[in-house]
Amino acid sequence: MAWYSRLLADIPGIRHAFLDVHESAAFDKSLLVDIKQVHGADVLHFTGKMEQRPLVDGVLTSLTGQQIGIVTADCLPVLMASRDGRLIASLHAGWRGTAKGILQHCVRQFVDRGVAVEEIVVAVGPHIRACCYEVSASFYEGLVQTPARELVTANRTKLFFPAPIRPNAQSAVAREKTSQWFDLPRFCLLQLAQAGIAGAQIDVMEKCTYCAPEVLGSYRRRTHIPATKTQQVSWILKEK
Repeated sequence: MAWYSRLLADIPGIRHAFLDVHESAAFDKSLLVDIKQVHGADVLHFTGKMEQRPLVDGVLTSLTGQQIGIVTADCLPVLMASRDGRLIASLHAGWRGTAKGILQHCVRQFVDRGVAVEEIVVAVGPHIRACCYEVSASFYEGLVQTPARELVTANRTKLFFPAPIRPNAQSAVAREKTSQWFDLPRFCLLQLAQAGIAGAQIDVMEKCTYCAPEVLGSYRRRTHIPATKTQQVSWILKEK
């Protein structure tokens, strides 16, 4: 099973997919640009063969026929493209990378290469949502020590909640009495808005990795319920 963005699907010559754990297990990762994800904010502009494996959490390219992608298991898998199909990007955006500005950095790379902000399309695949993303009381204090300080303090009540948001029978159960629940996708949307990306340019798939053990891997769920490690691949490609 895979998920697709209607916005990306409307761009001629662009193919993409957010794969589930079963399709991800069968996917040949050697087809992707080989990066080592480190929960940072660096985005590689890929132009051809590399001598070393870069420590980055995003790839941007204008090459045709080259798949780019990332692997996630709760973090946000983000795929981007210009409406003319000239540039594509894939990002691994956990709370750390998002706080460090990986989304804004990628938007800036599009703009630096002649793409207007209004012409960038963004798709966010399955990720952990506020029904399951329990954080400690000290998490907020750590977050305001990052470059996202002003955005976080201005939007605290939109990002942190005393109870899970829209939980279901498979959602995480609170581990601490003083916990809060963090809205990672909202954090992403706020960062994109700050970069000039309007809501109409964004698709967000409201599928929680924790709540879907049959089809999605979740690092958080695995720490609560021991299981085999699984992850999902998200990829994008400019066809020849």
